[in-house]
Amino acid sequence: MLIVLTLTLVIASLAMIFIRKNKEALLLFGMCISLALEICGVMIFIAKKGGISEDVMLFLYFSKDIHTKIQYLSITLNKLGYLIAMGRVLFPMFFLEMAVQYSMIDWIRKRQWIRYAIRVLPVLGMVIYYPPLFRSVTEKRVAVQNFIMSYHQIWMTLYLIFAMLLLFWEYRSITMKFCKRQFGQISFSMVAMGILYILYYRQDPGQVYRFYSYDFVWNKGIGYLQFNPSLTSYVGLVGVTVISMTVGFYSLFRYTSDLYEEQKEDTVMKRKFDMAKVGASMFVHGMKNQLLASKVIYKRIHQNMEAPDLEVLKEQINALESMNNSMLERVEELYRSIKSNAIILSPVALEDIMKDSVERFHKKYPENNIRVECQEEMFVLADRPQLCEALYNILINAQEAVNSRGSERGSVSMSCKNERLYTVIKITDTGIGMNKKQIKKVFDPFYTSKNSNYNWGMGLYYAREVVKGHLGNIKIESKIGEGTSFYIMLPRYH
Repeated sequence: MLIVLTLTLVIASLAMIFIRKNKEALLLFGMCISLALEICGVMIFIAKKGGISEDVMLFLYFSKDIHTKIQYLSITLNKLGYLIAMGRVLFPMFFLEMAVQYSMIDWIRKRQWIRYAIRVLPVLGMVIYYPPLFRSVTEKRVAVQNFIMSYHQIWMTLYLIFAMLLLFWEYRSITMKFCKRQFGQISFSMVAMGILYILYYRQDPGQVYRFYSYDFVWNKGIGYLQFNPSLTSYVGLVGVTVISMTVGFYSLFRYTSDLYEEQKEDTVMKRKFDMAKVGASMFVHGMKNQLLASKVIYKRIHQNMEAPDLEVLKEQINALESMNNSMLERVEELYRSIKSNAIILSPVALEDIMKDSVERFHKKYPENNIRVECQEEMFVLADRPQLCEALYNILINAQEAVNSRGSERGSVSMSCKNERLYTVIKITDTGIGMNKKQIKKVFDPFYTSKNSNYNWGMGLYYAREVVKGHLGNIKIESKIGEGTSFYIMLPRYH
């Protein structure tokens, strides 16, 4: 049972590597693999050692036949012991490295040597437990072996405690709900795997190497195998194990699923835009040709006017020409939003970008105020004109949502703060809000819920593409009748 549950964790972590392709995914995969190595090794060792109750045997191996097959599996004690040693010393290393990777404590992030120092003790453990070396060092030296066993258990325990404290500190420091939820999924999965590791990490490889030695067969090792447990203690053990594995798998599955959905959303959005781009390009080309042709007609009318109401006719022609120019400008605006633009990143004060976007907003809505909050001076790597345009589009969308509600008390606000790896710009309105179906479609190209000749439904799509081009992301929280919040998450600039 344990082996099956552990393998599901390995599969989930492997899927995360294909989806995320970053260091965190590799570290998580290392955790799952090392945990699987340790548990598989311990399960084989327990089967070969025997002396367990039938209830424990059924819990660990499902049936007596499976237990017997594992018991007579052809594997040397040296290989079995080193299998346990690899999983046992590598898990706390990956566990602590993962916690350090997620930590936003400045003292830790500025000292890269910490990541290398973490690997020293595990590497020494792999060397010390190498079967020929271990046997030569501990031969007829019970005190030496006991020291090695105690020393390794101490540093592994300290690694686990320090990692869990870092995770707990980081979780408490997160203030944004969706960031807390996402970090909670991966941290709960890690803690669950850590608890499972603690249940079995007392099985020292030295006991496997000296399987037939009286000094090391029955002392220490996995605690619940050293006595006949009561029904209550056995139920507790089973409960803790199953709960740890279930929480670990579920949290990891949810985290991986969210990443997959996010990646899938990008692919679907690109496909939608590619389809819309073909039609829009044809529309732009056709419209421009027609409007240019109409300009030629206007010119000919000017050259051949013979009507007595010449001044009136001129005014009408000028009005038509002005309308024609306006349509050309709108077509060009649509074309600019469709074509790809290069994004050039450079350090920019975030306050300046927010100020520029608000000033442009006031040109369209001079009577509407936006509350802007930026508690400290922040810099981001950004293409200033394009990021300003993106924020402007979201602000316009927020104000239109407030106007749709028809409330005099409606408001739009914009704030910024640093949250873990991101600098987050939050734009909130007290407008009509959106349901889940609308949230899924709000970034679609040419999608708009507003009946307006001046709204192309490209503003939020453009904003999303600009943020993606800045290696960032946009999240939305919304409730019908209460309003909407957009979170523009940009990589934190140090």
